[in-house]
Amino acid sequence: MGAPQSVSRWVGLVLVCQVAAVAHAHHAAAGLYDRSTLVAVSGNIESVFWRNPHVHLSVVVDGQVWDVETGSVNTLERMGVTEDRFTIGERIDVSGYAGRGGRKILFAQELVANGQSLPLGGGGGGDITQRYARPEQVAAGNALDSGPAADIFRVWVPTVLPNTGAGRTTFPLTAAALAARQAWDPANDPVLRCVPPGMPAAMDNPYPIAFERSGDDIVVRLEEWDGSRTIHMKPQPNAPRSPMGYSVGRFEGNTLIVDTERIDYPYFDDLGTPQSADLKVRERFTLMPNERRLSWQADIVDPQTFTETVVMKIEWQWIPGHEIKPFDCALKTAD
Repeated sequence: MGAPQSVSRWVGLVLVCQVAAVAHAHHAAAGLYDRSTLVAVSGNIESVFWRNPHVHLSVVVDGQVWDVETGSVNTLERMGVTEDRFTIGERIDVSGYAGRGGRKILFAQELVANGQSLPLGGGGGGDITQRYARPEQVAAGNALDSGPAADIFRVWVPTVLPNTGAGRTTFPLTAAALAARQAWDPANDPVLRCVPPGMPAAMDNPYPIAFERSGDDIVVRLEEWDGSRTIHMKPQPNAPRSPMGYSVGRFEGNTLIVDTERIDYPYFDDLGTPQSADLKVRERFTLMPNERRLSWQADIVDPQTFTETVVMKIEWQWIPGHEIKPFDCALKTAD
């Protein structure tokens, strides 16, 4: 943590009024914020909450405290923004998505301090290579595809997150699933207690992942929420249910095919879309011919929730030198 003057003083406003604000980093704004409405405020920083899953700034605007939400610690630090960049009492200009219901909250898209615009990493979807590419790589033009080739067993960073997975807001829902979603209380979101999401939502995230060998099996390490899942290359009878489910994999050429079932997790996303115990996922991790890009497609079937198959897609890239960083989710109560 930084010097005493920038140590967090987390106001109760955030935990009382902002129950959905610490949901998934790449689409947290969907439930709490109105993406169709942009607002701009200017004020002085009162406190800084520098922890994952999201960084928050308490900003005093005309005598009222606003909570300004940005990207995660991991994202900001990768983009060169550290906690000591913010000083208590410093005046900043912020623009971003407005809080629903007139709340004094804002999901920041642009922040200017001392005339300098700071990257926040709060957007979702699209090309996010800039979060990981170093300046010298960008200048080299083709440096993202340089370096020795390897196989799937390395660290991958996301480059494209199409809005086709848990980040989107509309699905082919059954009547029962639609009713459950409409009745959902955001305060019940497990991530508010730093409980990691289960499959398949765990895969739909804007952070690096890594594939590692573990005997005959494959371990997938997820930076977000410090997640981990095991892909069994040999069937395991009577495997227990778990949030990540039971996964069995096989290679077909340059594609790792993984079938996952026995998932014990109640939600498909952070908007209250339910998922049942019958949900099944078939994933295809395909290594591109140059061995520097990895595409992922998941076909998701859950007759109790969806009236047709739901498809999720992500593309990762190998950028040498990156690693899985600790996530260390923490929720700080009011002092």
